[in-house]
Amino acid sequence: MEKNAAHDERVMSIVAMALRQPPSEREAYIRLSCESDRQLYEEISEAVDWEGRMGSFLLHPMIAFQEFARPFEAGQVIAERFEIVREIGEGGMGIVYEAFDRKRKQRIAIKSAKPGFHRLLSPELEGALKVRHPNICLVNQIHTAQTEHGEVDFLTMELLEGETLSARLKAPAKLTENEAHEIACQLCAGLAEAHRSGVVHRDLKSANLFLCPTEDRGVRVVITDFGLAGVQAQSDEIGGTPQYMAPELWRGEKASKASDIYSLGVILYELVAGRLPFAEGSAVEQLTNRPPAPRTIADGFGARWDRVVLECLSPSPCDRPQEVTAVLAALEKKPVRKVPLLVVALLAVAALGTPAVRTRLFDLIWPPPNVRLAILPFDGPEAAAVLGGGVLQDVSDRVGQLRRGRSIVVIEPSETLKRNVHSSQQAKEVLHATHALQVTAHQEGADLVTKGQVINLNTMVALRSFSGRYAPDNLTALPVALAGEVSRALNLRVMSSARPLSPDATQSYERGLYFLRRDGQSFDEAIPLFEQAARLDSLSPLPLAQLAEAYIKKFKASKERSSLEAAQRSLRDAESLSPDSIAVLLADGLLRETISQYEKALEDYRRVQVLEPRNINASLRIAGVYDELDVPDKAIEAYRQAIELDPDYYESYEDLGEYYYYRGNYTEAAEQFQKTTERAPGMFDAYTNLGAALSDLGRDAEAEQALLASLKIHETARALNSMGAMRAYQKRDAEAVEYYRRAVALDSGDYYYWGNLGDSSRRLGHLGEAQAAYQKAMNLASLELQENPRLGLTRSFVASFAARLGDAKRAYTEIAQALQLSPGDAKVIRRAVLTYDALGQRDEAIQVLSNATPQLLRELDRQPDLVALREDSRFQRLLANTSIGGK
Repeated sequence: MEKNAAHDERVMSIVAMALRQPPSEREAYIRLSCESDRQLYEEISEAVDWEGRMGSFLLHPMIAFQEFARPFEAGQVIAERFEIVREIGEGGMGIVYEAFDRKRKQRIAIKSAKPGFHRLLSPELEGALKVRHPNICLVNQIHTAQTEHGEVDFLTMELLEGETLSARLKAPAKLTENEAHEIACQLCAGLAEAHRSGVVHRDLKSANLFLCPTEDRGVRVVITDFGLAGVQAQSDEIGGTPQYMAPELWRGEKASKASDIYSLGVILYELVAGRLPFAEGSAVEQLTNRPPAPRTIADGFGARWDRVVLECLSPSPCDRPQEVTAVLAALEKKPVRKVPLLVVALLAVAALGTPAVRTRLFDLIWPPPNVRLAILPFDGPEAAAVLGGGVLQDVSDRVGQLRRGRSIVVIEPSETLKRNVHSSQQAKEVLHATHALQVTAHQEGADLVTKGQVINLNTMVALRSFSGRYAPDNLTALPVALAGEVSRALNLRVMSSARPLSPDATQSYERGLYFLRRDGQSFDEAIPLFEQAARLDSLSPLPLAQLAEAYIKKFKASKERSSLEAAQRSLRDAESLSPDSIAVLLADGLLRETISQYEKALEDYRRVQVLEPRNINASLRIAGVYDELDVPDKAIEAYRQAIELDPDYYESYEDLGEYYYYRGNYTEAAEQFQKTTERAPGMFDAYTNLGAALSDLGRDAEAEQALLASLKIHETARALNSMGAMRAYQKRDAEAVEYYRRAVALDSGDYYYWGNLGDSSRRLGHLGEAQAAYQKAMNLASLELQENPRLGLTRSFVASFAARLGDAKRAYTEIAQALQLSPGDAKVIRRAVLTYDALGQRDEAIQVLSNATPQLLRELDRQPDLVALREDSRFQRLLANTSIGGK
C-alpha cells in the first residue's frame, strides 16, 4: 500500500509540473522526468493528455473557485487569548493576521487556514516548531479554533516587520556585494540550523525571506514558512515554486537537504545577478543544465560567488555541497584582492590534483577567516565541573598545538571563568569569540557522560555535535576526543600524532586485521581478536574502529540486525576516544554506506583525504559511493586517483575491474582483474573475478583456467557459482547444478547462487527444486532490499524471481524501479531483459536493450534462457550494430 501511495504521489507531482510547461515542451519534460521508466512515461503521458481534454481540472479544483469567507475578523478574540488586530497578508491557502497576545502582552502574527483547507499544517511543522535560531521565524504553537465555518487551524508566530527579499530585489537600487554577503550568510545560518534539527524547508524562495531592520541599522534575515510548503495549495503552489525547485523534485522525488541547497543556490544567484537563473517555463533546461555564471550578468562581485552558486545549482544532488555549512564556509572565505601570476599557476595545478590538493590551494588563494575559539566551562553538576577543569585545559593546549593553515586563537577556560562567561552568546559579546566549544557533563555511577557542540558564533550554527561516555580507566581519552571534535568541526589540516597502540594489544589487533582483510568472510575470527585488543588498550580507538568494520561485514553477509547494532556501539565507543582519527572516519563512512547515507559517507572520506591526502582507501571508498550513486565520471576519476597514488597496489585494480564488470564492460574488467592477479598472485577472489569476466566474453578455456586457479588456492562459493554459470552457458545444466549446490552449501545466504540453481533446475525439468530455490532467493533478496531500498541491482533480482514464481504484478513494479534506480548498470539491464522475457513481454525486453553495451548484447546472445529473443530480428539488428561499430 505504501509503495502504491508513493508511486501515485510521484505520478501526480510530475503530471502537475508537466501541465505547467508550454504544450510544445511537455513531451521533452515528461521524458526527462521519467528517464528510462517506460511504464511511468506512458502512465504520465496518458494522465496529461486526459487533463488537457478535461480543461485542466487537476490544476483548478472546484474548491479553488469558491469565494472564501475570512476565518477571522478584526476585533475578534480567538482561543480566549488572541485579539485580531488586522489582516496583513494572504496566500493560496492561508491568511496572516496581526494579533495581540493578551497573556504575553505582545504583538504577534497569526497564520490561519482558509475554510475548506481544514488541515493547514504539514507533519514537518511539528519538527520546525522545535527549531530556535535568530534567522528562523519563531513559531510558538499550533492551535485550532471553532468558527462558524467549522474548525480552523492557526499558528501563533513572531511578528516580522520589514520587507521580503523578493520585494527588495525588485527595488531600483541593486544590492552591493557586502549587503548580498550579509544576507547570504544569515540565510545559510538559519537553514543550516534547520537541517541540523532534521527539518527540510521544501519551498525556500526569496518571497519566504524577510529582511527586518535592526536597531544598529543592520538587517536580520528571517526564513519563514517552515513546514508549510508540503501542503498542496492552488495550482501555482503544487509541489513548490517551479523556478526554485531542484531537478529531482521535478521528477517527483521527495524533498531533501539537497533540494533545499538547490533552492538556496537560486536565491544566491538572485543576490548576485538580480534575476532568477532560468527563464520562467524553461523546465527542460533546468532539469539538465547549470545556468550561466551569475557574474556574467552583473559586475561588482568576487569570483568565489560563481563557484559557490553554480555548485549549489548542480543538476545532480550528489554534485552539490552536502551541507549548508559548506556553503557558508565558502562564502566566509576572504578573497585575495589581487591575484598574482603564481596563483594562476597554482589553480592550473589544482585542476589536475586530488580533491585534497584542490582544497588546500583554494584555501591559499581564498583563506578561511581567522578563528577565536572560546573553551567554555563544563556545564553540569559540581562534581562534573571539578572533574572537568583539567580536562578542558588539556583540550585548550592540544588545540593550540595543532598545525594548520589558518590563524586560531584559543581562549582558555581559565579566561572564560575569570570573565564569568558560561554561554556561547556571552563568549561572542564579552570575548568577541568567533567559535565556542560548549560541553555539558554529568556522572552516572562511576562514568562521566558528556554532550557538546562546536558552535559558529557569527551564525549560531552548531558545526558539530557529539556525545560520549567515559569510564575511570579511559577518562584520559576525553581531551583527545574533544580536541578531535574541534579539529573536525573547524576542518583543521593536521592533527597531532595519534596515540600508538600499546604493545600488549598490538598482537591481537594485527591478527584481527589479517582475518578482516583476508577474504571478506573471516569476520568471526577477527571480532574476538579486536575485542581482546580493545580490552588490553582501552584508550586506543583503533581496535574499536576495526571491530565496527568487522561487524559491518558480518551484517552484510548475515543480514542479522544485531551485527549492525554491534557495529554502531563499537563506533560510538571509538568516536568517544578519537572522533577525527583515520580509522574512525573510515569505519563511520562504511557504516553510513551500509545504511544508505551516502552523502554522509562522502563527508567522512573527504575528511580522511584532508588529514591524509595519500590515503588510497579513502579514494577507493569515494569511488564506491559514486558508483552507488550512479555518477560514473566521478567514480572512474576516484578509481584512477587511487591507482596513481600507488600503481603496485592490487586492490585499486580489483575495485575498478568490478566497476567495469557491473556495467557490462567485460573487456576492461578482465584487463583490470588480470593486473590484480599479477600484483597479488595469492588472491583467489581476483582469479574468480577474472574467470567471470572471461566467461562473459565467451573465452571459456581461459575462464576455466582462472576459476580452477581460484579453487586450488581456496574453494569459495563465488568460484563454484562462476564455474556453474560457465557450464550453464555451455548448455551443460546437469554439471552446473552440481556446482550451484556446492556453492549454496558453502554460503546459503546469497540469493544469486540460489537463483542460478533455480534456473538450471528449471531447464532440466526439476520444477520442484527450481521453485524452492527461487523462493529461497526471493526471501534473501527481499530481506536485503528492506535494509537498503536504493539497491537497484537487488531490486532487479527480486523482479526476475517474482516472474519465475508467477507474481507478474510485482515483477513489473520491481523492474521498473530497478531501472530507474540504476539506469546505467549492465547487470540491471540484463535482469530486466530476463524478467520481461519470462513475462512474455518481448517488446519491453527489446526496448530495454536499446541502452545495452555491445559486450552485454554479445553475452546475452549466449544466454540459455533467451533462445527465442535471440532469434528476433530486432535483437539481430542490435547485435549486428555491435559488430559494425561496437567494441
